[in-house]
Amino acid sequence: MKRRQPKRLLQEMGHRPEGRCLKVEGNPACSRKAKQIAVGSERVTCSPRCWKGMAQLHLTWISLLLMDLSEAMEMMESQTLLLTLLSVKMENNLAEFERRAEKNLLIMCKEKEKLQEKAHDLKRRLLLSQRKRELADVLDAQIEMLSPFEAVATRFKEQYRTFATALDTTRHELPVRSIHLEGDRQQLLDALQQELVTTQRLLGELDVGDSEENVQVLDLLRELKDVTVKKDLELRRSFAQVLELSAEASKEAALANQEVWEETQGMAPPSRWYFNQDSACRESGGAPKNMPLSEDDNPGALSAPAQAMFISPSEDFSSSSQVEVPPSVSRSGRDLS
Repeated sequence: MKRRQPKRLLQEMGHRPEGRCLKVEGNPACSRKAKQIAVGSERVTCSPRCWKGMAQLHLTWISLLLMDLSEAMEMMESQTLLLTLLSVKMENNLAEFERRAEKNLLIMCKEKEKLQEKAHDLKRRLLLSQRKRELADVLDAQIEMLSPFEAVATRFKEQYRTFATALDTTRHELPVRSIHLEGDRQQLLDALQQELVTTQRLLGELDVGDSEENVQVLDLLRELKDVTVKKDLELRRSFAQVLELSAEASKEAALANQEVWEETQGMAPPSRWYFNQDSACRESGGAPKNMPLSEDDNPGALSAPAQAMFISPSEDFSSSSQVEVPPSVSRSGRDLS
């Protein structure tokens, strides 16, 4: 409630300030009964009739002051209550605001990470595109520089392929190992160059070219070469068979000679050879054990086994038939057969 000023209250009660409504100066009746009172900071002159009104005014003013004090207390209490409610509400709103702020902050952090990853990806792509562009520029420069040499490289490739084919074709026909060459390498090359010039001149005189006759001759030579290779294989097989037959014939001849020798000599000499008896050792006169028969007793007995032990299967039938074979070889041959 708005407080009223004392001056305003006096004006409402019909009292006016000094010198305006109360003509106190020059009125002896009024001046005798007049009294001066002080209200606030102003001085007012009233009559006795007004004094009663002034008392009522004071009472009213005091009541108003009391009313203003109670209202002020109530207002303060209400304001305190409102302030408490506002504080509680502010705390609740602050907690909600903090929760929302944390949530928004997490969302912003995730968005920031996504944007950083996207920025790194874009940066990597940019660097990769720049690197590709630089490589493309370098390749274009190299292609522009090496384009005149493309024809030369193609021709060199064809020549090298021809040379490799010729070398692969002739390397098995031109051995280069275990060859004695007189002089140094330069002399050999000079002599070879002269021979090649002579060969070229002779071929030019004979008019050797790529005619049909030369093609036919080459075909015939190729067929002749194939036939020669086949005949060579057949001859090798035949030679192997002949060697086998010769070995068998030598074996049979040796067995026959052994049988004849056994029939002629009997069983006594073989028994002295292969059975180490004390009597044979005493008869040998202190000879070694590996020599059962001395040269004085039988001069041809030692030479015959020695000759028989060195018989080769590749020897012919006539030479093997003249060799005498000991009985042990005959028995071993019979066992094997």
